[in-house]
Amino acid sequence: MSRDIDSPERDVVAREVEPGPSHDIEPSRDPIPIQERGYMYQISPAELEVMKDIGRFRTIDIGDLARFKYQGDMDEMGRDLASLKDQGLIERRTLRLGGEGRKLSVVVLTKPGKSIVERHSGKAAQQQMYAGFVKPREALHDAAIYRMYQAERSSIEQRGERIRRVVLDYELKQRVYRPLAKAKALPKADYARRQAEVAQANGLKVIDGKIPLPDLRIEYRTPGGEIGHVNLELATEHYRPTQMAGKAAAGFKFYSADGSAAHLSRVLEEREITAAILSL
Repeated sequence: MSRDIDSPERDVVAREVEPGPSHDIEPSRDPIPIQERGYMYQISPAELEVMKDIGRFRTIDIGDLARFKYQGDMDEMGRDLASLKDQGLIERRTLRLGGEGRKLSVVVLTKPGKSIVERHSGKAAQQQMYAGFVKPREALHDAAIYRMYQAERSSIEQRGERIRRVVLDYELKQRVYRPLAKAKALPKADYARRQAEVAQANGLKVIDGKIPLPDLRIEYRTPGGEIGHVNLELATEHYRPTQMAGKAAAGFKFYSADGSAAHLSRVLEEREITAAILSL
């Protein structure tokens, strides 16, 4: 989704949080008491891991949560989400999509849920957490980012690399927007130099006078201990050719969740741009 650096910033809080346990370790389902702001909650380690995923991605399609976090066990997911909802730690919402009767059920953390996740997580990497719903028109796109992450996660782990954290475009926007907002009064040449510095500091590029931002960055550690990342873009049929060209020139890896991969590939081919569009 296209979000340039002039878009409004979002109110988020950063903490050092581990992305979660290794996927071959099954966390306990026995609830433990957790006190937060004068209230006592009953949350199992397994439920806490679910909350971490929700917090990292802000909005998750419940169908995707069932598929990737519960391996299709709808009953188990239903019990967990009901418990977390009854305790005021998550919210569920069903959105109507267009005029075809399509619906999207999503889940987000509440502020108390976000606070618990931040306080009861590890501190190996700076991981931002989110709470609350995005705008309805953005929900379909944002919910698909979790699916995109899962597709790329498989590739990363097959190479023997370990994911450290994920970075949404909201966070990258802050890193880019804040220093450049202070530099707007600079002469044009000085601003361009500052823009290049900010882009380089954040692993990004200046393309035609702008800094394209990916929808998702996944940071990982290689078997040799080096830190790397991949920038992912969730493209849609509404992308303009110039927009696609800029994202491709920035080195982003493209995914499509709306069945438009073939159309977008033709757009790139017509402009002689070499980039693959992977379907979700």
